Amino acid sequence: MTHHDEAQAAGAGPVHEEHEPAKGGGGWLSFFAGLILAVAAGWIIWQPLLYAKKTQPFPFNHVAHVEAAGLTCEECHKFDDMGRFSGAPPVRACLECHTWEDRQNEDSEAETAFLNEFVTKDGEVKKEAEWLIYSKQPDCVYFSHIAHVKMGKIGCEECHGDHGKSAAPRPYYENRITRYSRDVYMKMKMTDCADCHTRRQKPENNACFVCHK
Repeated sequence: MTHHDEAQAAGAGPVHEEHEPAKGGGGWLSFFAGLILAVAAGWIIWQPLLYAKKTQPFPFNHVAHVEAAGLTCEECHKFDDMGRFSGAPPVRACLECHTWEDRQNEDSEAETAFLNEFVTKDGEVKKEAEWLIYSKQPDCVYFSHIAHVKMGKIGCEECHGDHGKSAAPRPYYENRITRYSRDVYMKMKMTDCADCHTRRQKPENNACFVCHK
């Protein structure tokens, strides 16, 4: 006679047998759902903590200068003596077209605001515009624009985006730790340069000394 039969014979009533809980996928589902939520929440919180949002000193309109005035990138962003670009042009370069005496558009509020802030009534530079450079590279990197533009036939927009169609500068996000723009980590990483050299069958340009002087 089994234990179950003995218990029933003694009048102890029915004996409830213990069963192990069913093994299902609910635990794993909850784990992955929680993991996804944690990563999403961390990313949302981490971005503002890591990057400081800044604005440019003036809402420069590329469309007006490229399409209306017919300027090219090189006319404002000129090569320096070492074959690199000089970055954003100084206010003095803007005065070649914009002056109090000979304004291009009398109804342009933006032009008037620019002159008010950066140019004296006598036509002298009042102060320089401290532009935030989206593509600023670390000091250890040497990048020759003239080699890429003239010899490599690479358009400015391939690395910098088509700024010629922007009516105002996009926000500038500065890494609080490195002090570099977030744009550098998007399309201007070292791996991006190496991949481009490989695609163009120039693997020898991936040597360290080519970019790191």
